[in-house]
Amino acid sequence: MSQLQKLITSPYPVLALGTVIVSGLVWAQTAPKPAPIAHNRPIQFQQAGIPTPPNMDAVRSIEDTLTTLAESASKAVVHITSDLSVLEADKGDFQRNMQQNMDGGEGSGFVYRSDGWIVTNEHVVGGNDRVAVILGDGRAVAGKVTRAADAQVDLAVVKVDVANLPTLDLADSNRVRPGQFALAIGSPFGIEDTVTIGHISGLSRDGQIFDPRTRQPRIYSGMIQTDASINPGNSGGPLIDVSGRVIGVNSSIVSTTGTSAGIGFALPANFVKVVADELISTGKFDRGTMGVLPRDLKPFEKEKLRLEGGAMIYEQKLQNGRSINQDSPAYKAGIRPGDVITGINGNPITNETDLRVAMYRQAPGDQVSVTYIRDGAPKTVNIKLVSPQALAQNDQQPNNPPQPGNGMPRIFGNPNDMLREFGVPDQGQQNQPEPQVRQPGAKPRLGVQVQNVDETARRQFKLPNGTTGVVVVTVEPNSFAAKLDLQPGDILTQVGDKTILSVTDVTEAMGSAQFGKSITLKFKRMGDSGAIEFTKTVPFE
Repeated sequence: MSQLQKLITSPYPVLALGTVIVSGLVWAQTAPKPAPIAHNRPIQFQQAGIPTPPNMDAVRSIEDTLTTLAESASKAVVHITSDLSVLEADKGDFQRNMQQNMDGGEGSGFVYRSDGWIVTNEHVVGGNDRVAVILGDGRAVAGKVTRAADAQVDLAVVKVDVANLPTLDLADSNRVRPGQFALAIGSPFGIEDTVTIGHISGLSRDGQIFDPRTRQPRIYSGMIQTDASINPGNSGGPLIDVSGRVIGVNSSIVSTTGTSAGIGFALPANFVKVVADELISTGKFDRGTMGVLPRDLKPFEKEKLRLEGGAMIYEQKLQNGRSINQDSPAYKAGIRPGDVITGINGNPITNETDLRVAMYRQAPGDQVSVTYIRDGAPKTVNIKLVSPQALAQNDQQPNNPPQPGNGMPRIFGNPNDMLREFGVPDQGQQNQPEPQVRQPGAKPRLGVQVQNVDETARRQFKLPNGTTGVVVVTVEPNSFAAKLDLQPGDILTQVGDKTILSVTDVTEAMGSAQFGKSITLKFKRMGDSGAIEFTKTVPFE
């Protein structure tokens, strides 16, 4: 009997084929012994639903394809670490310390160009300008980092002085479909050359993740979902198809434990190409924006509008009464919520990802021709783009994103935490904030985004059970809250005389605030030894 047949006739075939070694050992110790086989009676493979031996050739052919693919693609996958000591140590010494620094400056990447350009996540390289890169052949070399420095683009490139490296090509991620095979390759927990196999589980997933290094949220859009196992350290590595092309860069997971729960996400290859090419050619990433919040069309909307695709501007009203910045170029050009953008400069826009990629290709000051549909009729306008920073500075209203159930999936946190694509300052602006100018008749603002403390918030910010109040999600640079040293993750418990139990309480408390008059804020900050309470009374200036 072959080894494969033995696995198939095992009482626990899924365990034998799919679990990690540790789990397999536990199960092997507790599994009952199979009943003895009567040697005078042949095994009936057909009755058990198992392919007959001749059909095993097809199974072996698939297996050979996957193993050959994994072996070939792994040569172009690298391990990235901020621990530069590995440049002086041998690979074995490094792997014995593979658990270190998994919260930042550690992960994977892949060779994008044979002259030494490597693609990875920005959160993998962290704040480092130099990293160590372990190539597919085991060599450890120094790499110079160039990052996108944009809260919406978690990508960076690393240049190593090595030529003739094996590379991976990018696929057209618009052609990816749920159900197709996918392989994730990288260094989870520092374990290099790790290959996991799964499928594409979904498309166009959106969400955000709090970045502990910058203490700001990172925004993710249009991601590819996979059930291929992705763990800490896989970030920056490739998600490839059966042709060996990169369909996405593994970037994040949904998990209550910090390890794979079968829901992982990759930034689509079409995003990656435009960002990587610009970083390599110019040394920076600079995108233009028209100032809209787009989403994919739902199937019934495509049928109703008789469209193959497009990017719809969120049509429902937000808490501030808007789903499009009224100071934005798009609004001034006549675009309104519910309009469907179908083309940019004559190029078709079939989904949200296409629109974002089109904006990534443009710079502030560029003028684009925008085709959109309203009430079934096509319209075309010319729009001069601005920078995200300029739009954020002009927007004095809170960023209040759409509610669940309106096309924005609930993934990494409450969708109320998500910031508008075009109203979020990039890392450069966060590091060098511009002074805020008080507008005539303006009301005092704290300059924070908050959310109610729910189970999602407790997991995201590691809050103990029983925590009440609202949690600070973001703090605007140079705002009143920033001057009070409020930080993301702080729990706001009192504003003025009002005890804070919900976001609504904050709005009501701020309604009576006045410039020149003092206001008392109470908040908690979670430390290693418990909550630290702060009380600060200062005037609004």
